[in-house]
Amino acid sequence: MKSELSRERQRIVWHLCSNRWNSAITEYALSCAQAMALRGWRSFYSARLASPGLARAQALGLEGTHFKNFGVAELPRFWRAAGDIKPDLIILYGGPETFLARFIGGVPRIRFRGQDSDAQKDLAPFRTQWGMSHCSAILTPAAFLQKRFQAVLGAKKPVHAVTLGISRERFAFDAQALSQALRPTLRILGRLDPVKGQREFFSVYRRLLALWPSIFPAPWLEIVGLPANLQADDIRAAAAAEGLVEGRDWGLLVERVADMRGLLSATHLGIIPSLGSEIICRVAEEFLLAGCPIAVSGVGSLAECIFSEDAGFSWKGLGTEQQA
Repeated sequence: MKSELSRERQRIVWHLCSNRWNSAITEYALSCAQAMALRGWRSFYSARLASPGLARAQALGLEGTHFKNFGVAELPRFWRAAGDIKPDLIILYGGPETFLARFIGGVPRIRFRGQDSDAQKDLAPFRTQWGMSHCSAILTPAAFLQKRFQAVLGAKKPVHAVTLGISRERFAFDAQALSQALRPTLRILGRLDPVKGQREFFSVYRRLLALWPSIFPAPWLEIVGLPANLQADDIRAAAAAEGLVEGRDWGLLVERVADMRGLLSATHLGIIPSLGSEIICRVAEEFLLAGCPIAVSGVGSLAECIFSEDAGFSWKGLGTEQQA
């Protein structure tokens, strides 16, 4: 590593992400590392050993020293890594690494905050202020979180909202894919999970079908995702309870999709019916980059994705009939 760092000096940013899962926070951290590299920074990325984030970082070719659990016992290794990397800036995506970063002086540190608990629980002023007292600024993925933290931290600690970045090369509009959609197509994309709201959306979709003018081709709803806390049969049972017929009114695709650009482009309206979470919503950004407007439940930061009337709408606060 030292020999590599002897090259012509670039500004170096060290991303530290202890997240255990391939979550939206991991996505945000990896996106930030790539975005800063595009801006001329040399991005180092440190993750937990054996984590999905580490595998993805290595696949992207990101440099970095990795840690077992970011515990206090790893502080000597942490110091050595900091001495080798010599970062000009450190970005911290979780609590364990934020604590370790207290023991590094002379380097600006930015703390990312974007967990569900940051939006759902009251922020304890003293604990929040002390926990980030060694950080120069706070980074959030949404404006409503920026306001929450700014209210607690005060004007002396800047809080910035930066939306998740998505690759325009992977997600872009494909006109040919859209031309192959024979019916007005709605899609819900995401893991099969109660919090994603797939089952609850069937009642809205049933109402939409009842109101649809018979002179036009009937809509088609497709749900795409892998089982998580729900199975395919749970989704099918919810649809059947609303009188919807699979293969006629709707379809279910339980597999990883290779051509995401084509799938999203072949959608007339992306549906995000989540009941919670969505502090960072990847799928909303992906739909929009593919040229597809979205209809969202409005939880989390979803309403902030509606940057204009052309981007879609939020049905937060509306009844079932108004939603349809």
